[in-house]
Amino acid sequence: MPVRKLDLGPLTKISEGGFGVVYSIPNYRMPGDPATPLAYKEFIKDVAEQAQTAERSVLFRDLLSPGDRADLDRRAVWPRALVEDRGSVAGFIMPLIPGDFFFQMTYAQTGQTTTELRDLKWLNATHKQLDANGLAADADFIERLALLAQLVFCVARLHKQGWIFGDISFSNAAYAIDPPRMILLDCDGATSVAQAAVRPAVNTFGWEPPECAQLNLASKATDVYKLGLAILRCLNPEGAGATIKDPKHLLSQLDAAGLALMRRVLSPDPALRPQAKELYHCLQARLNALISPPEVLMAQLLTPIRPRGTDVRVQFAVRNVPEVTITVGGGAPMTVPVGVPGQPQVHAFPVQASGRVVLAAKNRFDTVRMDLGELEMFEIPQFDPASITGTLPRFSVPRMESFNADVLAPALMATPKIEVPRVPQLPSMATADLPRKLREAVLPDVDLGGALQLPRIADIARLPDFGALAGAPLRVIAESLTDAAALAAEAGRPAYLEAMANAKDEGL
Repeated sequence: MPVRKLDLGPLTKISEGGFGVVYSIPNYRMPGDPATPLAYKEFIKDVAEQAQTAERSVLFRDLLSPGDRADLDRRAVWPRALVEDRGSVAGFIMPLIPGDFFFQMTYAQTGQTTTELRDLKWLNATHKQLDANGLAADADFIERLALLAQLVFCVARLHKQGWIFGDISFSNAAYAIDPPRMILLDCDGATSVAQAAVRPAVNTFGWEPPECAQLNLASKATDVYKLGLAILRCLNPEGAGATIKDPKHLLSQLDAAGLALMRRVLSPDPALRPQAKELYHCLQARLNALISPPEVLMAQLLTPIRPRGTDVRVQFAVRNVPEVTITVGGGAPMTVPVGVPGQPQVHAFPVQASGRVVLAAKNRFDTVRMDLGELEMFEIPQFDPASITGTLPRFSVPRMESFNADVLAPALMATPKIEVPRVPQLPSMATADLPRKLREAVLPDVDLGGALQLPRIADIARLPDFGALAGAPLRVIAESLTDAAALAAEAGRPAYLEAMANAKDEGL
């Protein structure tokens, strides 16, 4: 939504260019971002065309995912919102360039000290130029390589999202040293790939791609060519470093593969040029061979939803850094010392507000940021046990009477009686000689032959009292009873056969 110019408050002029004037607006902040100082750029030339370009840039940023938007904000001074004055777009709001991208410069002749933006021209300055301005060479070869790799990365990210930066030159990017960081400037000149195909390219003198002499249109290939010039000139500042175009100057600075790739980058044929991401990987590989950049092996938010005021836990494992910082939303970064490099560790800390959690690991050469996702804090409802004591329901359980057998009487009265045959009484006998006693009971006063004449086992087997048998050897008792049964059966066999024969005769 556009912002009214009247709502910006006091304006303090910072700089002026061919297409606009830049003011600081110290009393204004974007909604939801109270920590970022802002600036206002007001158009003074080609207002309608600049307004359309700025509107597309603001919409592009708004449609990015939260992670991509945060990455863009770290790497570019990108338009945040349009500003209207008297019903038409007059300019746009953008973040102020952070203070660590500036440095104090003292003129050798006058002794006068000023604050200057550390843009790319200072990477191309000769030792003589630096001395004349009271400066030392503040970037060695490794730092230059790291800075140029980041410059390529910034542009490669735009290419991935279908946008072209366009006017790459010494004045449209700035850098910081500790750690090396690069940021794109004048981003309102960037455009989408589709729009670039129908509008003239903007080129700084000495940075024109060869094909623009015939067809002056911007493309990803023209961005890559200008990135190649920036690499070549910033790695070789002495002599004619501001205008050189021949990659042979990189012979002692890149390996064979890197030199071959730079020849393709600076080729007059745009079809031969590599993508920006391929150029970035080449520079980063060369850089990694010389340094140990931060490594974030793993990082995760263990507690994404927490009651307000309780501890939040983040787990991480990093290498090549002594410490990491953890930021929640717009809060101040928390510095956490690294324990054993490469080993997982957990950091717990209290948080009062929700927000996106970001872990950053940085050393002299690079910064690695990990977006750990959104942290949500919620309020715990107030609870006073005393306030509800009188309203809790009381449960009563009826008293149960004691149990006795009389309560079973009605049920037993309805149960049918069952007749159980009586067990015949057995004579008692001593168990000391139970086998003999059994034989005497079964076969009294007769020999085996006489026993065979007994008619029925009931007349033979008079068993002893069961109570008297309680301590007897059961095997002996079983053998005696088995013998008696066998004798009785054998004794009754002739009578059975005779009865069967008589029955057969009667049937005839």
